[in-house]
Amino acid sequence: MAKDQLRDFHLFAMESALPFGIGIIKNAKTGGFQKIMHIFKSKEPFSEFIVDGEASAKTLRDKIDQLIPGLGYPVVSVDVTVEENDHDYEGSDQDSLVSTLNRIDSQLSRLRHLISNDSLKIDNQ
Repeated sequence: MAKDQLRDFHLFAMESALPFGIGIIKNAKTGGFQKIMHIFKSKEPFSEFIVDGEASAKTLRDKIDQLIPGLGYPVVSVDVTVEENDHDYEGSDQDSLVSTLNRIDSQLSRLRHLISNDSLKIDNQ
Protein backbone atom coordinates (compact mmCIF):
# COMPACT_ATOMS: atom_id res chain seq x y z
CA MET A 1 0.00 0.00 0.00
CA ALA A 2 2.77 2.45 0.91
CA LYS A 3 4.62 1.49 -2.26
CA ASP A 4 1.56 2.45 -4.37
CA GLN A 5 1.29 5.80 -2.57
CA LEU A 6 4.97 6.51 -3.16
CA ARG A 7 4.63 5.60 -6.84
CA ASP A 8 1.53 7.80 -7.18
CA PHE A 9 3.34 10.69 -5.49
CA HIS A 10 6.32 10.24 -7.79
CA LEU A 11 4.04 10.26 -10.83
CA PHE A 12 2.25 13.38 -9.57
CA ALA A 13 5.58 15.10 -8.93
CA MET A 14 6.97 14.39 -12.40
CA GLU A 15 3.80 14.94 -14.43
CA SER A 16 2.14 17.84 -12.60
CA ALA A 17 4.22 19.47 -9.86
CA LEU A 18 7.44 19.72 -11.89
CA PRO A 19 5.90 21.52 -14.91
CA PHE A 20 3.83 23.69 -12.55
CA GLY A 21 6.91 24.76 -10.58
CA ILE A 22 8.98 25.37 -13.68
CA GLY A 23 6.10 27.38 -15.16
CA ILE A 24 6.05 29.62 -12.09
CA ILE A 25 9.82 30.10 -12.25
CA LYS A 26 9.76 30.92 -15.99
CA ASN A 27 6.98 33.47 -15.51
CA ALA A 28 8.79 35.00 -12.52
CA LYS A 29 11.92 35.41 -14.63
CA THR A 30 10.09 37.03 -17.55
CA GLY A 31 7.46 39.12 -15.80
CA GLY A 32 8.21 39.09 -12.12
CA PHE A 33 5.71 38.86 -9.30
CA GLN A 34 3.10 40.90 -11.20
CA LYS A 35 2.92 38.32 -14.00
CA ILE A 36 2.55 35.45 -11.54
CA MET A 37 -0.29 37.25 -9.74
CA HIS A 38 -1.96 38.02 -13.07
CA ILE A 39 -1.90 34.31 -14.00
CA PHE A 40 -3.19 33.30 -10.55
CA LYS A 41 -6.20 35.57 -11.15
CA SER A 42 -7.05 33.84 -14.45
CA LYS A 43 -9.65 31.07 -14.79
CA GLU A 44 -7.19 28.16 -14.88
CA PRO A 45 -3.85 29.23 -13.40
CA PHE A 46 -2.71 25.67 -12.71
CA SER A 47 -3.12 24.71 -16.38
CA GLU A 48 -1.37 27.86 -17.58
CA PHE A 49 1.67 27.26 -15.39
CA ILE A 50 1.83 23.60 -16.49
CA VAL A 51 1.70 24.60 -20.17
CA ASP A 52 4.40 27.23 -19.63
CA GLY A 53 6.70 24.77 -17.87
CA GLU A 54 6.04 21.57 -19.82
CA ALA A 55 8.85 21.90 -22.37
CA SER A 56 11.48 22.58 -19.72
CA ALA A 57 10.05 19.84 -17.49
CA LYS A 58 10.34 17.34 -20.35
CA THR A 59 13.99 18.26 -20.84
CA LEU A 60 14.65 17.88 -17.12
CA ARG A 61 12.81 14.52 -16.98
CA ASP A 62 14.91 13.31 -19.93
CA LYS A 63 18.12 14.26 -18.13
CA ILE A 64 16.95 12.62 -14.89
CA ASP A 65 16.02 9.49 -16.81
CA GLN A 66 19.49 9.34 -18.36
CA LEU A 67 21.03 9.31 -14.88
CA ILE A 68 18.57 6.86 -13.32
CA PRO A 69 16.16 5.16 -15.76
CA GLY A 70 12.58 5.31 -14.56
CA LEU A 71 13.12 8.23 -12.22
CA GLY A 72 12.29 10.96 -14.74
CA TYR A 73 9.45 9.03 -16.34
CA PRO A 74 7.92 6.85 -13.65
CA VAL A 75 6.46 3.49 -14.57
CA VAL A 76 2.68 3.54 -14.71
CA SER A 77 0.80 0.36 -13.91
CA VAL A 78 -1.85 -0.75 -16.35
CA ASP A 79 -4.52 -3.41 -16.32
CA VAL A 80 -4.48 -5.71 -19.33
CA THR A 81 -7.35 -7.99 -20.23
CA VAL A 82 -7.61 -10.51 -23.03
CA GLU A 83 -10.93 -11.14 -24.67
CA GLU A 84 -11.44 -14.53 -26.25
CA ASN A 85 -13.38 -14.57 -29.51
CA ASP A 86 -15.54 -17.63 -29.88
CA HIS A 87 -16.43 -16.89 -33.47
CA ASP A 88 -15.64 -19.57 -36.02
CA TYR A 89 -13.69 -17.70 -38.65
CA GLU A 90 -11.61 -20.63 -39.82
CA GLY A 91 -14.20 -21.91 -42.30
CA SER A 92 -14.90 -18.58 -43.94
CA ASP A 93 -11.21 -17.59 -43.88
CA GLN A 94 -10.24 -20.81 -45.60
CA ASP A 95 -12.97 -20.40 -48.25
CA SER A 96 -11.80 -16.87 -48.89
CA LEU A 97 -8.19 -18.00 -49.13
CA VAL A 98 -9.04 -20.79 -51.57
CA SER A 99 -11.04 -18.46 -53.81
CA THR A 100 -8.21 -15.90 -53.79
CA LEU A 101 -5.63 -18.55 -54.62
CA ASN A 102 -7.83 -19.88 -57.46
CA ARG A 103 -8.17 -16.36 -58.87
CA ILE A 104 -4.39 -15.84 -58.70
CA ASP A 105 -3.81 -19.20 -60.38
CA SER A 106 -6.14 -18.38 -63.27
CA GLN A 107 -4.51 -14.95 -63.74
CA LEU A 108 -1.06 -16.55 -63.76
CA SER A 109 -2.24 -19.05 -66.37
CA ARG A 110 -3.50 -16.23 -68.57
CA LEU A 111 -0.21 -14.36 -68.08
CA ARG A 112 1.83 -17.45 -69.03
CA HIS A 113 -0.30 -17.91 -72.13
CA LEU A 114 0.16 -14.28 -73.17
CA ILE A 115 3.90 -14.41 -72.55
CA SER A 116 4.35 -17.61 -74.53
CA ASN A 117 2.29 -16.26 -77.47
CA ASP A 118 4.16 -12.96 -77.49
CA SER A 119 7.53 -14.68 -77.37
CA LEU A 120 6.56 -16.73 -80.47
CA LYS A 121 5.77 -13.55 -82.33
CA ILE A 122 9.15 -12.06 -81.39
CA ASP A 123 11.02 -15.17 -82.55
CA ASN A 124 9.23 -15.09 -85.94
CA GLN A 125 10.29 -11.51 -86.65
